[in-house]
Amino acid sequence: MTTKEKKLYTRHHMLEGWAQDLIKDSTVFMIGVGALGCEIAKNLALVGIGKMYLCDVDTIETSNLSRQMLFKPGDEGRGKAEVGAERLKELNPFMEVEHFNQFLQEIPMKFYEESDLVIGGLDNIRARLDLNDICLRLKKPLIDSGTLGYEGHVQIVIPPGIEGFEQTPCLRCLMPIPPTDEKLVAACTPKGIPQKREHCALKAEYEFGKKYNRRPDFENDDDIAVLVEYANKFVEEYKFPPEFNAEDMENVIKNKMPAIQTTTAVISSIQSHEILKILHKLKGYDIGPLMNPPYINYNGKYGLFEQIEVAIWDECPACGKGIDLRRIEIESSAIILSIFDQLKYAGFDLDPDQTLITKELTKKVVWNPYVPKLKDPNKTIEESGIQDHDLLMCSVPNQESIRILVIYI
Repeated sequence: MTTKEKKLYTRHHMLEGWAQDLIKDSTVFMIGVGALGCEIAKNLALVGIGKMYLCDVDTIETSNLSRQMLFKPGDEGRGKAEVGAERLKELNPFMEVEHFNQFLQEIPMKFYEESDLVIGGLDNIRARLDLNDICLRLKKPLIDSGTLGYEGHVQIVIPPGIEGFEQTPCLRCLMPIPPTDEKLVAACTPKGIPQKREHCALKAEYEFGKKYNRRPDFENDDDIAVLVEYANKFVEEYKFPPEFNAEDMENVIKNKMPAIQTTTAVISSIQSHEILKILHKLKGYDIGPLMNPPYINYNGKYGLFEQIEVAIWDECPACGKGIDLRRIEIESSAIILSIFDQLKYAGFDLDPDQTLITKELTKKVVWNPYVPKLKDPNKTIEESGIQDHDLLMCSVPNQESIRILVIYI
């Protein structure tokens, strides 16, 4: 570190057990640059983290500006990850920041592998579970969090096999049956009968699309007025009062949750400090034991913290005995048909002319016997788009699918 950089952290050196060089040499991956992501990234940038990856597919909206301090008026419409990277460099010009405007499932595994730990700031259950699976496979600590109104939680996930750490329950251990995605339920509703008030707004969006052959623009007052008119017609017809107003439309249709900066600040602070403890412990230092139990809930309405006892689920399909996964070690230059050869050695004799191979996370097809351009036996593993540590699904008609973890050698 330069002299100027060292002067920034003189107060840190007074902390018992603190190692600033260790923080400088650390790399973290921040998934989600929303309210929590902005706060956590800001905290780590000011503390002196050496390198950070940011991932988010969303763009900045006006309502973000009350809770997401890396953004300011005039940023609306720009990508959160891109703007977040710019602002972090302003806060700490000594750090490296790289951003991804793509889904976490699409990011090459090498960026996860290069990271010391992964941070979750997501608002989507399915994405959380996918991130959980990635971290378990790569043996990367995951520090997850979420907020809803005045409440929030932090959970630490330590995969099995990390030296010096005890395994903790993973996200799937706490969700044996993931909750139904409200948007998926609602997708079946527009043509049918609304089951609750919110479905009236979703049905209004469906009717708007039928009439105008496009999605409503929430910056257009006329579009919003049409949505309100449709929605309130359904409210009256199906008896789901009260009526909607203009502000309700975007909140319901985009499935927005209640949020406030004060809750975000509390949760992100806890999460950030646990990150620092894990980084030190990974490299043989100690600034305090990790949260135990590894799950804490905060209720801001009553000012209460509750540490919740959680247990590893023995039959967990992500980290326990429920895992049904075949591991294949293969060279990236090998032809794709080598996958079938390796499976045959493992006792699975699959016919390439009947087997469909897809990436489990992105659903991208890498081998399709019925599509000539996706059935090139001379293509290499790498040319087919299969990356190191990718999860593949081999599907054959009338047979149980086989999950494969690809490891490059």
